[in-house]
Amino acid sequence: MLGHAKLAELIWSSAPSLFSGTNNDGETPLMAAIMAANAELSSNMLTAASRHLQSDLEEGKPLNEMLLKVDVKHGDNVLHHAIRNGFEDLAVRLLDVEPRLSEQVNQTAESPMFMAARKRFAKVVERLLKIPSSADSGPTKYTALHAAVSAGYTDITKQLLKGRPALAYYVAENNSTPLHLAVAINDLETIKLLLEHDANMPCMMDERVAAPILWAATQGWVEAAKLIIDACPDSAFVTNKNSANALHIAIQSEHQEFVDFILQTPQLHRLVNQPNKDGDLPLHLAAQLCNPEILRSLLSHKGQDYTAVSLKNFNAVDMTFGQDQKLKTLKWTESITLLLSVIPSDWRTSAADAAKRKIEKQAIQEVKSLTQRDTSNTSLVAALLATITFAAAFTPPGGFDNDPNSKTPGLPIFVKNAWFQVFMISDSIAMCSSLAVAFLCVLATWEDLDYLLNYRKTTRALMWCAYSATAVAFGTGLFTVVAPKSLWLATFILGICCILPFFSKIIGDLPKLLLCLRLRTQFRSDFLPNV
Repeated sequence: MLGHAKLAELIWSSAPSLFSGTNNDGETPLMAAIMAANAELSSNMLTAASRHLQSDLEEGKPLNEMLLKVDVKHGDNVLHHAIRNGFEDLAVRLLDVEPRLSEQVNQTAESPMFMAARKRFAKVVERLLKIPSSADSGPTKYTALHAAVSAGYTDITKQLLKGRPALAYYVAENNSTPLHLAVAINDLETIKLLLEHDANMPCMMDERVAAPILWAATQGWVEAAKLIIDACPDSAFVTNKNSANALHIAIQSEHQEFVDFILQTPQLHRLVNQPNKDGDLPLHLAAQLCNPEILRSLLSHKGQDYTAVSLKNFNAVDMTFGQDQKLKTLKWTESITLLLSVIPSDWRTSAADAAKRKIEKQAIQEVKSLTQRDTSNTSLVAALLATITFAAAFTPPGGFDNDPNSKTPGLPIFVKNAWFQVFMISDSIAMCSSLAVAFLCVLATWEDLDYLLNYRKTTRALMWCAYSATAVAFGTGLFTVVAPKSLWLATFILGICCILPFFSKIIGDLPKLLLCLRLRTQFRSDFLPNV
């Protein structure tokens, strides 16, 4: 283990029987040399052991017995250790000396072939495949082919498919075959290899194993799905134990691109109106998720059945209507609006009125908690703005006129300046708005529902007014002082201050504006959260 090659050679020359000895961990000297990652010493020891022990036939075949010993801790033999430490050539030599090393599996169920495939040791895999009895298992019922596929080693995959074709059908504890793993990592080249090996593989799954097309739908891998469907068209219609098809799965995983792929592929259109075991169409799942992008794609499909109901007699509108936790989101608003636009007109009005009443009901239920949460922050900001604007009124730009001979002693120097007058007006508006908000925050303890429902809207409007007026006051105040010396700088500052409130308002309302643009004439402001 310490790498003293000359001393080791002297010892084994004097006492060859020590080759077969083990330490407390069951490790032979050769095994210890390999574990110490000493390739040269390991190779020399194997050569010497082959020479000395092969000639000693007192106990049958001491060389083979020595090589087949395993350590106590993990059950690894010398071949396991050679592969783990990266000694590919030594591993091949060991197999030439003792092929039965390939049959031993350690305590974690790792076979030498599994480890070699994972390490991409093509020469070792090739040698192992020439041994019919060599093990190919791995942990959790994985095989060497699982290891090669999950690592993306197409060269090893080719070797294993040629030498052990049956490995392509092995199912691991997680109910995955090598094809499933290739789909999971979107390895298109490996998927092609496996499908060339057996094009019917995607359709050969039992109840335990989900079809590869469903794995592709879960991950949203469109190209992988195309390869599977091209090789085995019937696999596109395979369902899982809940009778969910690929479109159901793609919608649940919210993969818009995969949904569009199915909707744009004519031979897959039968999936659109196919129910799962609960009677839910893909449209129903999209309605439950309140995903307007997917809903828009489904509703634009000419074969979509808008009126279908589940086993519980719920249609798509009912599905969205029941999502209370998403009720105050713009996605819910857009989803319910899209669905209401396609349902039969004779019950569209009643459904819309029911949705509006539900929004109002939840607003009433939440108004007290929302008001209590927002009041402390709002009052703090309002008090801060009121303090700033109050102080600004008594420290005007340019200061006061202290000349006793002046016509306006004690008044601000720029009192007759138009921009200064705008400053004073804006500052006054900002202070009054802030004080009004602060006063309303005091009244927020009043639990009258009609008052509380309008409280947040009113305080928001007044706060925006105070914020805008403060920005304008700041800009005009600086303009008054700076303009006489640098007009461009004063204009630039004033422009920023005037644009900022409107820019902030647009950014805050941007989601609503985009929703309005998407829905156009279908947009209904009464469906927006009103608290």
